[in-house]
Amino acid sequence: MRAFLQFSICSLIFSVQAYSESDLEVVEQSYANFLAGNAEGWAILHTDDFVWTILGDLPHSGQRVGTQAVIDEVMGLFPQHWPDLVIETIKTYQVDDVVFVHARMMAQGMDTESLHMFKMRDGKIAAFTAFDDTDALRASMVQ
Repeated sequence: MRAFLQFSICSLIFSVQAYSESDLEVVEQSYANFLAGNAEGWAILHTDDFVWTILGDLPHSGQRVGTQAVIDEVMGLFPQHWPDLVIETIKTYQVDDVVFVHARMMAQGMDTESLHMFKMRDGKIAAFTAFDDTDALRASMVQ
């Protein structure tokens, strides 16, 4: 019985770690595809009812529903306004089905930090909310 209990606990720990790594990998791939402008690769990582929320008052701010809305209305704005944008992960945290990414955002005239929140469902991103430094983004934005 004791051996079975130890095996069950180890299996549970492995299952939780595998689940977490999978979600974290999806989020990492989402960043890579978005920054590379790979709309198709980015879209397949999200649910059909995906909700994108950017706070503030910038060209990409607001809420969009569905990956196509983000591709059509947002994806092209980043290379237009921040052509050399780099996002580096400082630390990633997962709590249940939510992944938080503490990130460093850099572009010409900008070096700031941000917090991004990803709600996961069935191995895909169901929602994204960015808590960005909108003053730094606005000041570095190419017009």
